[in-house]
Amino acid sequence: MSSKKKDVNSLSVILPMLSASLFLTSYSVVNGVIPQLGRALNVDNTSAELLSTTPSLTALITLLISPALARFFGLKKVIGAGLFLVGITAFVPMFATNFAVVMAARVLFGMGLGLYNSLVITLIQMMYSGNRRATLLGIRGATENLGQAIMTALVSVFVLIAGWQGAFVVYLFAFPVLIWFWIQVPDVHLDKSGSSDMEDEGNVNTYPDRTSPLLGAFCVCAALYMVFFNAINVRFAEIAQKILNDPHHDSSVIISVGILFAVVAGFVYGFLEKRFGDRTYYVGMGIYFLGCLLVSVAGSNYAVLVAGFFLFNFPGPILGPFLCNRIPKYATKSSQAFWSTMIILSFHVGVFASPLAMKAIAAITGSTDPAAPFPWFTVGFAIMIAVVAVWRLTHKDGARKAAIATA
Repeated sequence: MSSKKKDVNSLSVILPMLSASLFLTSYSVVNGVIPQLGRALNVDNTSAELLSTTPSLTALITLLISPALARFFGLKKVIGAGLFLVGITAFVPMFATNFAVVMAARVLFGMGLGLYNSLVITLIQMMYSGNRRATLLGIRGATENLGQAIMTALVSVFVLIAGWQGAFVVYLFAFPVLIWFWIQVPDVHLDKSGSSDMEDEGNVNTYPDRTSPLLGAFCVCAALYMVFFNAINVRFAEIAQKILNDPHHDSSVIISVGILFAVVAGFVYGFLEKRFGDRTYYVGMGIYFLGCLLVSVAGSNYAVLVAGFFLFNFPGPILGPFLCNRIPKYATKSSQAFWSTMIILSFHVGVFASPLAMKAIAAITGSTDPAAPFPWFTVGFAIMIAVVAVWRLTHKDGARKAAIATA
């Protein structure tokens, strides 16, 4: 640990801390060279696609054990180890011509991402409080999307220079980020002593003695809204082709613009949190509801479908930080990383369950329309909004009665 205290509010700490999130959604940046990967490694296209999707699965392994590792080694060491794995596994695909070897490297790459995915959130939760914490959680979410956009662009350049192996060069940037992060970001421990090398003690949070069961509800909320959100990402291209009556229509430009909406949302989350507080939930879910409604009623109107898709992309970087921003309020200090991990894991569960939910709706309705699930999801959003509204009203009433009784 550094002997010199660090000012966590300085950009020299904030920027390297945020930069670690640039790689968290980068497993898919090789999608554009999947056909070349298949030909070079002598496998079919389905096998080549596994090089893109496998890291998101193997990330779950280290995601589950990362809170325990963080409690033992500290947040900084575990995050650093994750970044090191991301960088080191980039070398193998650059030189290997065997599919099994490249797949093994991608497995380790995913494990590197999972090792620090939730911990970069925990780091912000514990180093900051109030509006600054909310703002940085939002910007961190935007950084993920920004990293995906930047690396996708860089991949196209490196592939032109070095062929399909160039697609993996972008992961080497993990090394300068690791060095920057290691030098500038203070360590934070999850033990009750709360040892750290932070300078600004005003940022230290006050944690409850017991964890609230509300965090379980947060996880359910995260899983459900990812079920609904992932559905539009999976179905948008198919719905667009049906509306335009063009089976070869390419939706990649619209999808790229949707990512930009997510980046913007991440940067404005701090403002929304400051302005609306707990009501930020209604802002995010309300936009989801409206987007889902537009997709449901789009019919043959492509413009309405696109508007609904853009609205769908906006609330994710709002609701994710919203949930994580409340973990310090409801979880004990030693369980901060655990509940950050549970929220992230709930997102993964929602993504996995989304196709199953759409398949179940198709079986119930007997409809083959790719937009058929969205009226159901619109109702789902409405129920999630109503449940929270009722809970808040009854909770406020109970708190008011308790205050009167105490007086």
